[in-house]
Amino acid sequence: AAIIIGLSGDALGRIGQAEEQVSALFGKPFDAGTPDKEGVTTNMYKNPSGEYHALVQFLKGHSIAEAYSRVDGGKLSEKEMSIFLQGNSGGKEWIKDPSKLAWERSDHRAKAWYETLSGRPTLLIQAK
Repeated sequence: AAIIIGLSGDALGRIGQAEEQVSALFGKPFDAGTPDKEGVTTNMYKNPSGEYHALVQFLKGHSIAEAYSRVDGGKLSEKEMSIFLQGNSGGKEWIKDPSKLAWERSDHRAKAWYETLSGRPTLLIQAK
């Protein structure tokens, strides 16, 4: 329960936030990237409680994609995924694909999906 409470409200990054806003929420990235040839910078953070990793990609100083996984490598619960999605809803509804763990925001400006990356169950959220 404490983990879920620690995720609520402003403890989550949001698609479109400036890099400074994300750092204000998560602290300094433990793995700060440098811009690639397209200008995308990828930073790794831990949330303040230390339970989750957040990989955030920035273009022109704003978040364009985020990926959340548990530090312990465990699966994210439906409740955890719901909280991460709600934090990135922009006040819109997430519409779930009935055939898989994937969602599209009702304004069609973001999509999300759940998959295992490098052996780690991960929720990915991307601006469109």
